Amino acid sequence: MEDNELIRRCLQGDKAAFDELVHRYRDRVYGIALYMLRDIELAEDIAQEAFLRVFQKLGLFDQRKGAFSKWVATLTVRLCLNALKKKNRDGQLLINTSELDGNETQQQDFSETPEEVWWLNERRRIIKDLLEILPPMQRATLLLRYGEDLSIQEIAEALKVPVGTVKAWLFRGRETLRRKLKEAGVM
Repeated sequence: MEDNELIRRCLQGDKAAFDELVHRYRDRVYGIALYMLRDIELAEDIAQEAFLRVFQKLGLFDQRKGAFSKWVATLTVRLCLNALKKKNRDGQLLINTSELDGNETQQQDFSETPEEVWWLNERRRIIKDLLEILPPMQRATLLLRYGEDLSIQEIAEALKVPVGTVKAWLFRGRETLRRKLKEAGVM
């Protein structure tokens, strides 16, 4: 069943339709939150909050403005940015990766040599570490652009900033990653 049909049924009070939407998007929402926050417990809380907001604001979703998946991703990123601002105000660390170390499961292509697999995993680790040093808005912009495939205009609308700001964040984020990858000898 298409998202739009599920949404229509949700708006008519069909709880099973909402459960299906949650089932369909829970991994994506949690993944976005974990990527942005680097805190497993907080990511779980934000994912729950995201679906609560989806439930409360589903009537505001306008399919003419874009796909439901993009709307959910944008809502999740906004909640994450708010959580990061709150953590920063409270004097807590912005990024915590200790819980993520060693928990990644990578599908391996057995046609690659062990050395190639090691270099691929090392590159992924370096990129993950480098993404963590980016300011939250640059990280969010890169996630929305390359992870969620939103246009620059859609990102600007989602983050409520001018298009030029989005372009600047994308440029600075990519340049920082490029520079750091060269320093690390990956590029």
